[in-house]
Formats: sequence, structure tokens, C-alpha cells
Amino acid sequence: MGLLNIGEEVIKGSEVIKKAAELLRSAANSGELNFYGNVEGNDIFKGTVDIVVCDGFIGNVALKASEGIASMIVGALKAEFSRHIFTKMAALIAYPVLKAFMQRMDYRRYNGAALLGLRGLVFKSHGSADAMAFEQALIRAYDAARNNLLDRVRIRIAHAAPLLAPADAQPKTGIAATTHR
Repeated sequence: MGLLNIGEEVIKGSEVIKKAAELLRSAANSGELNFYGNVEGNDIFKGTVDIVVCDGFIGNVALKASEGIASMIVGALKAEFSRHIFTKMAALIAYPVLKAFMQRMDYRRYNGAALLGLRGLVFKSHGSADAMAFEQALIRAYDAARNNLLDRVRIRIAHAAPLLAPADAQPKTGIAATTHR
């Protein structure tokens, strides 16, 4: 798991990001999760980590920018393979590879994300999701419910409760959190 930031260094990022990194490091030190550290935008697709953690605003920007780049690449490839008879023949030869590449890069296959920090299981689907993409979101939501995602997350981060709330506000059970504005 990596925390999306403007740099890998611990000193970089906003106070919220630094606090999130501190909490994730604490969870990693107690063996609750495998925290790699800060990751940058170019790490998202390199496979540096399996999970990239960020807030909703940044995540939305990253996803939409990624979708835009993917669409641009597909459009450019189509244009280049349509230039003349030789590029069209090359497209026919490359078709199996291009088809596999397009399926691999199809963002609809990855639609649906759990919104954590809520009291119930909530999944967000892309606003322009077609039937295939929406089905993927439903599959992810079903899988999360079947595998008790909320309870598992709650248990995994329970140790962080003392770091989130003042000592006198700690409940006897459960997780407490405060929001600073």
C-alpha cells in the first residue's frame, strides 16, 4: 500500500497527508498492513504498490486524467493505423495484440471503489459507467459485503484510535475519530 503524494520523501505533502502517512506507518509497524510509503503519480501504473491511498478529490483527478490519456492513446493508434494501405495491413497483423492491449487497458473492468470512513458499505461507480462497468462495480460491492470489508478495515485500524481522538474522548469500544478544520 502506498500513499499518493507529491514526492516519496516523508517531509513532503500537506499536513493531512503527513498525518495519514504517520497513521499508516504506525499500522505497518504493528503488523496490521504493508505500507510501502509515499508514492508519486507515476507509481500508480508501474506496479510499485498494489493499493494507492488518496483522498477522493485527488483520486478523481488521477482517474480522469488516466482515462483521458488512455483515450488519447487509443485515438492516436487508430489514426496511425488508418493512414494508408500499409498501416492498415500492419493493423490487421497487429490486431490480436492490439485487442488484448485494449482489453487490458479498458477502465470499465476496474469500475467501483469502496468509500471508506463511512458507517455503511458504499461503493462509487463512474458517472459515465455503461452496463459492463456498472456490473464490475456491483461485483466489487458484492465481494466487499461477502468478505466483511468494513469489519476487516475497522479491526485493522482500531489501533489508530488513540492517535485520532483526545484521550478523554476515547470510547470503551469501537473507533473514534475527530476532524480538524
